[in-house]
Amino acid sequence: MTYPLAERVTPTNARSAVACVHCKSPIAVSSWDKFNGFLVECPHCHGFHGRRWNIRGLVFASFILNALSFFFTMRPGKAFAAIAVWVLVFWLVLPRAESWPDWAEALAFGALMLGPVIINAVLLVRHQIDLDRHPIAARS
Repeated sequence: MTYPLAERVTPTNARSAVACVHCKSPIAVSSWDKFNGFLVECPHCHGFHGRRWNIRGLVFASFILNALSFFFTMRPGKAFAAIAVWVLVFWLVLPRAESWPDWAEALAFGALMLGPVIINAVLLVRHQIDLDRHPIAARS
C-alpha cells in the first residue's frame, strides 16, 4: 500500500508542520491527514508518520454510520469510491434477495450491514502494522 509523501516544510506551509515521530524533522501534513491520523511518508527518513486509531470508536462508528465511516479510514477520494461501490452492491443485491430463502436473505442483509465494519477493521489492522514498521523497513 502506498502512502502520500509528506511535504518538506517551507515558509508557505509552515503552519501545518509537525515533527516526524522517527527522525524529528519537520514535515508538512494536511489538516485532513492530521485530523484522522492518516499515515504519510516522511521525506527525510521514509518512515510512516500518523497516529494510532481507536478500535472501539472506529467499530462503533462503522455500526452507526455504516458506509459513511469509510471517511474515518480512507482519504476522501477513496471513501467516495467505496461508498459508491457499497451503494451499488446494496442496489443490486437486496432486490434480488427477496426471492431467496429467508436464511440466505438474512445472511446477505447481515453481510451488507456488517461489511463496512469488516472493511474498516482490516484497514485498522493494516494502519497499525504500517505505523509500527521501522523507517528502514518502510522503504522495502
